[in-house]
Amino acid sequence: VGGEVVFCNDEFFAPASDLLKNTDPEWREHEYTERGKWMNGWETRRRREPGHDWCVIRLGIPGRVQRVTVDTSFFTGNFPESFSLQGASLADDHVDDAEWVELLGITTLAGDSVETYGVSSPYRVTHLRLNIHPDGGIARFRVEGEPIPELGAAGEEIDLANALVGGKGVAASDAHYSSPSNLVRPTEPVGMWDGWETRRRRGPGHDWAIVTLGLPGMVRSVDVDTRHFKGNPPGWVALHVSEDGTLWDQVVGRHPVSGHEVNHIGLNQPVHAGQVRLNIYPDGGVARLRVWGIPDAEPTSAMRVVYLDSLFPEVARHYLSTACGSGRWVDDMMGARPFGTKTAVFEAADAAFDGMSEEDWLEAFGAHPRIGERIGNQPPWGEVMSSAEQDGVSDTAQQELRHLNESYEQRFGFTYIVRATGRSGEEMADLARKRLDNDRDTEIGNAADQQREITRLRLQEMLGVT
Repeated sequence: VGGEVVFCNDEFFAPASDLLKNTDPEWREHEYTERGKWMNGWETRRRREPGHDWCVIRLGIPGRVQRVTVDTSFFTGNFPESFSLQGASLADDHVDDAEWVELLGITTLAGDSVETYGVSSPYRVTHLRLNIHPDGGIARFRVEGEPIPELGAAGEEIDLANALVGGKGVAASDAHYSSPSNLVRPTEPVGMWDGWETRRRRGPGHDWAIVTLGLPGMVRSVDVDTRHFKGNPPGWVALHVSEDGTLWDQVVGRHPVSGHEVNHIGLNQPVHAGQVRLNIYPDGGVARLRVWGIPDAEPTSAMRVVYLDSLFPEVARHYLSTACGSGRWVDDMMGARPFGTKTAVFEAADAAFDGMSEEDWLEAFGAHPRIGERIGNQPPWGEVMSSAEQDGVSDTAQQELRHLNESYEQRFGFTYIVRATGRSGEEMADLARKRLDNDRDTEIGNAADQQREITRLRLQEMLGVT
């Protein structure tokens, strides 16, 4: 699904990229290279100094690792004594400053064998560091787990079938050449082998494949991608949808498709689905099936909660601080993880607010830009949210709010806090004038109530709650 070895400290005898090949390991009895025996896997030179060898793998799909398989086939006198595994969450491939956490401690390996190991870790990882102790060779390395993607804004159209969000090719009438699971890979197809292809049909009927959507939702269109299938694409396709695979409704009738191109097919009207069945007439190959639609709110929110629960501590702290700038509030929220449900997130937020002192509230207030202030071109995420919340402030209201902010801060000693979402600049200015007549204790209470509203709205946006 697009995983790649991005670094290794040594690959003298055989390249680390072999670890991720989709084929089974090979043995070539009498083949040698200029460096030694040809081996189908990753093999380092014999280590003569302390330490161990390692390689870093970027996962094709970020998520929680649940199982890894270490295949040492044909490595009989040159396999590592043991291995260990670490994980990190990175925005790119710069691993020098990575925070690595242990996923598996040092584990003994056997030669010429295939072993699967369970992994229990709460963290979403993007990169793995495979350590071999002290040196040697591994033929293949397989990683299985729970996909945890970063999702866009609520209501955005996505590929509901993509493996990134948990889509799976679950069944097919024929998978002679390749599996229907390839249909949902997040990568671009690279060859005929990287798709679903059936044998040539010599009798009546047609072939089909069933895909379970990673997120159920309202389907609007599909892409039937036949790239690399030039002389063997289907002649026509049809699409059926189902909630659970029990009852099927046809939403696209027999539709012609071309070979070696992305065939975009729109539905006459959006239709809800949890599974789709692609019929191909009479047979042939399809590289990818993209199912474009709007995911349901509830499963999307649940996936966002999983994302929040699986973040590394420092990343989670930053994520939560964009909702409220109080360190005490963030500490309490971190202590409440894992939340498990969106309801638990909001309950924890209320409980954290209930425990805040005046000092904590002032810290939260101070994290807000002044209402009506223009935000820079590339602000931090929290300021992006503030900017979006203040989109309704006109230039005239902005100027008036600037003066009211100054008066408010002189009187109370902290920033004027008001929920901007859904309010015009004139409304916020009017509220500021009224609140200037309050005493300081009353106004701290008013600002605290507004902070709660702002934070709740931000959490709703972060969790995709409509």
